[in-house]
Amino acid sequence: MDWGAFEKAWHDSGCRVLSDLAAACPGERLYSAAFHLFYMDGVQILPPALAANTEAAVHEDYGYSTRFTPPEWRWDVLDATSDAMSPWYHRLTEEYLAPTATEAERDAAINALDAAHDTAMANVCKAITTTARRGDIHGSLPPEFIVVILEGQRGDEEAALIRKSVGPQMLPTIPELAEYLRQLEET
Repeated sequence: MDWGAFEKAWHDSGCRVLSDLAAACPGERLYSAAFHLFYMDGVQILPPALAANTEAAVHEDYGYSTRFTPPEWRWDVLDATSDAMSPWYHRLTEEYLAPTATEAERDAAINALDAAHDTAMANVCKAITTTARRGDIHGSLPPEFIVVILEGQRGDEEAALIRKSVGPQMLPTIPELAEYLRQLEET
């Protein structure tokens, strides 16, 4: 797999979809986008969902905030990005998972693909964040706009995925995310 081309395809697709979303929602303040709903089994890998949210859509009930909970965001799945990336995921399935014959080979392939995919998606988050902060996605995105992996389904791995997808120099610019991360790491 050409991971550089894979990352560029995700970057370009994500930037295009976020630009279209910002243009379609003037007056809305998009504060974040996130990848979630990662799926891989021994047979296939599917594209994760790209979600986006606005400040107005964040709500808090009984001390629980939806600020970093993509399944509860205004746009929890932006289908256009997943659709655009489907051919890449078919290739990943064919390259990593299809050739395995034994359970041990399949487990090794899943572990290798999982690690490589997590790294690639973290790089995509950083690249889209950088592009957004330069003002090259849409002028309405705030200077602190961030793209992050928020994969609550992966439990103990979520904090590490956040750290991997948000550079250490960026984290202090998003105090709410830094606090969310601190809470995750304390539990």
